[in-house]
Amino acid sequence: MRFWTGLSLAIICEVIGVTFLNYSRGLTELFPTLIAFIFYLSSILCYMWSARGKEVGVVGALFAGLGTVLVLLIGFFAFDEKVSMLKLIGIALIIIGVARLSKKSKRKGAF
Repeated sequence: MRFWTGLSLAIICEVIGVTFLNYSRGLTELFPTLIAFIFYLSSILCYMWSARGKEVGVVGALFAGLGTVLVLLIGFFAFDEKVSMLKLIGIALIIIGVARLSKKSKRKGAF
């Protein structure tokens, strides 16, 4: 439970940071830039807290994959970005991969 809570907080903080980077207009707006840095730092701290003792490849892939899906949704809803069929296929593959990575393997050491 601690792992998923920490990872969820890390992903949410990262997505907020990415969103405010868009509002910062290339780091030229002070307030959105500060918000972005604060949330990125929070994201890193939550990620480190939740990843302690876990497989770095799995945690990194979950963090990146779920963050990517959320950022795409924010771009679509908040910034009117276009979503093509190719993007939807990519997102579906990410979700399938995240679901597979989040399941524990029954065999040890084998692919």
